[in-house]
Amino acid sequence: MKHIMLIKLIPGTDPVEIQERIFKTFRKLDDELDWLNRPVIVRACEDTDSSFDLMASFELDSEAQVETYLAHPLTEKLRSKVTPFVADKATFNHY
Repeated sequence: MKHIMLIKLIPGTDPVEIQERIFKTFRKLDDELDWLNRPVIVRACEDTDSSFDLMASFELDSEAQVETYLAHPLTEKLRSKVTPFVADKATFNHY
């Protein structure tokens, strides 16, 4: 299963800093969890009011692991650090 997150940042937020912070956490999760694989985070190539600034994704072995990922201490720490800079977000899971 692929888990995708789209993130719109508050104006003035450095997208590179947030991208690096998220990717650093994703790499730690990938190293620690056998069932979380191939993390990717990219910045949008356009700057418009209607688009998201970042897209983050990774693969999970099963749907049940989404809740485990969300409750993981590294995920919770990342959420607490990044949430103040997030204006909007969306998630999408698919096979």
